[in-house]
Amino acid sequence: MVIKKSRIKDHSIVFLGSHPSKKKGGIKEIISHFIISPGDLLKRILHSFLPPFRSYYVHIDFMGPVLAFVILATTLSYGHAYKITSAVYHRSPSEILFFYCSLMPVLCYILTRLGQSKISFVQLISLLGYGLYGYVFTLIISFISDETNNILFFMAMIIFTGSSVLRVCLIVLVTIKIPVVRLLVCSIIAIVQVLFVVFLYFTFVHSSFKFVKIKK
Repeated sequence: MVIKKSRIKDHSIVFLGSHPSKKKGGIKEIISHFIISPGDLLKRILHSFLPPFRSYYVHIDFMGPVLAFVILATTLSYGHAYKITSAVYHRSPSEILFFYCSLMPVLCYILTRLGQSKISFVQLISLLGYGLYGYVFTLIISFISDETNNILFFMAMIIFTGSSVLRVCLIVLVTIKIPVVRLLVCSIIAIVQVLFVVFLYFTFVHSSFKFVKIKK
C-alpha cells in the first residue's frame, strides 16, 4: 500500500489504498479496490460527512461509491414512479445519475490539474463517490416526508449534502498548490454538487414538480 501526502503549510491529507500494489495486474488491482469489510465500510460512510480536521486520512475504495450509486438510483427510481403522469421526466434517473458520476470526476480532475494538484483520478472517483451519501440521506428523508413546502428537503440538504460537500471541498482545497485557484475550483465543485441534488429532488422525488417550456 502506497501512502501519498499533499501538504499545505502544516496541514496534510493522506490517501490510503489509492495504489494497492504495483505487482498486481489491472483486473486484480481493480478488484482490490472492492475488498473491504462491512465494519470498515460503515466507518467510511460515516466519515464521508466529517470534515478532515482531526483525521487527515482518506481511504480510497470503490465499494462505498458503487453502493451509494445503487442506493441512490433505487431511491430516485422509486420516487420517480410516484410522480404524477404529467410531471414524469423524459429521462430515467439511472441515466442522469450515470452521466453525472461519469462527468463529475472528469470535471474535477481537469480543475484540480489547473491548480497543479497531485490528486489522482482514482482518488477523486472515491472521494466524490462517498460524497453521494449526502444525496442518499437527503433524498430518502425528503421522499419519506413528502412535504409540499419542501422545508424538510432543504434542511436535510444543508445537514447531509452540505457536510459531504464541505468534506470534498476541504480535501480538494489542500491538494491545490496555487492559492488563487483554490477558491475558484472548490466553489465550482460545491455549486455543481448542490445544484445537482436540487435537480434530482425536484425532477425525480417531488411528486408534482414538472418542467414547463417557456413559450416565446
